[in-house]
Amino acid sequence: MSKLFESILAKGAAAAIKKAKPTVIAITGSVGKTTTRQMVAAALYDPEHALRVITSQKNFNNELGLPLTIFGESDYPGKNPIAWSRVLGKALLAKLGLWSLHADILVLEMGADKPGDLAHLTKIAPPDISIVTGVSPVDGSLAPVHVQYYASADEVAEEKSTLVKALQPGGIAILNADDNRVYAMRHHTASHTLGFGENDGADIRLISKKILSRESAHGYEPHGIEVVIECYQKPFHFTFEGVFGTSVAYAACAAAAVVVALDLPEERLYNIAKCFTAMPGRTRILPGIKQVTLFDDSYNAAPSSTISALQDLASVTVKPGQKKIACLGENRELGDKAEEMHRRIGREAAAANVDVLVVCGIFAHAMKDGALAGGLPADRIHVIEDTPEAGLFIQDLIKPGDIVLAKASQGNLATKGVRMERVIKELMAEPLRAKELLVRQEGKWVQ
Repeated sequence: MSKLFESILAKGAAAAIKKAKPTVIAITGSVGKTTTRQMVAAALYDPEHALRVITSQKNFNNELGLPLTIFGESDYPGKNPIAWSRVLGKALLAKLGLWSLHADILVLEMGADKPGDLAHLTKIAPPDISIVTGVSPVDGSLAPVHVQYYASADEVAEEKSTLVKALQPGGIAILNADDNRVYAMRHHTASHTLGFGENDGADIRLISKKILSRESAHGYEPHGIEVVIECYQKPFHFTFEGVFGTSVAYAACAAAAVVVALDLPEERLYNIAKCFTAMPGRTRILPGIKQVTLFDDSYNAAPSSTISALQDLASVTVKPGQKKIACLGENRELGDKAEEMHRRIGREAAAANVDVLVVCGIFAHAMKDGALAGGLPADRIHVIEDTPEAGLFIQDLIKPGDIVLAKASQGNLATKGVRMERVIKELMAEPLRAKELLVRQEGKWVQ
């Protein structure tokens, strides 16, 4: 895509926002952006259309995706010249004041692959509310995603702080109070700040989170997560069916903070669970063959989110005979931290005491070494060259009642040990629904 084309889209989108003057809610972070976006949109859902809310339906969080969201595009035009002509026409008309954005609130995800990305996106859509989900929320020593393109984790945090610095007058920063790098961003703005998390000082406090299971013929079957949040000085209980994970709990806290920031009735809090729809590949619970349960967290991976998923798996109650199986692949874009971080992931798998650890890809042996150092017996660790073979391997060893977690980075078509949706597809009970339930089920990914 030419820089001229990107510039026209950016200027058209910025003009449309300037004319319509919607409240812009911008979301960034190294983990949890999309789930948080979906939760915020759920909280703001208004069937009576007193509030017109626009958010992207896909992972549109870059210099092309953001304008596509503004111009109401639900799909990336790809190589379709007619679709791109339509978008370009909207951008040119918007720049001339002849195309209008009909929205009271924009909920926008903003990603940053390299320094300066967020400065570009916030110029298009200056935020009134900025949410930073986390940089390294599990442990400050962990390398965040995209650290390959930054000198350090602190530089990643500096990039993410752009959203806080770009707040409009009277804006509000909503920050993860459990991530020291994120919570320190409150010093970058004179605007009001709301903190969320387990920290005692958090304004929206995460009281508890628990993966829910029900009895089945083969043991305990996970089916959702219960989250308790303290907001307005009282507890609110939420049940999210079909998902697991700490990231769900933190996203719910961030969405509750938006309800507080916009001074909406507290009844809106219940929309967070009632109207939430999880995106494919993001902490989804799916039924598998042989009556197993699949924890599908295959969209992408960073060390912090991988370790968080392992901790979630460890927290699940099981009966004797049920196995917990972790299938892990490469966490990409870690630069010279890659070897160290994959060994750390292996140690955390040992700490989670998984019954079977299946590792694949270029850093499989680093994860194995870490797991061995953490005390996981060698006969419970299996190195498989690539993801499709891992799915077949696991298919042979699973028994009813087992729980399988699959997680790795997206990678590309040539990368081994990534795109763990291929493992999930091999093991899911309804493979004919793969296009509906899994990520990357279109075009080049499935050819």
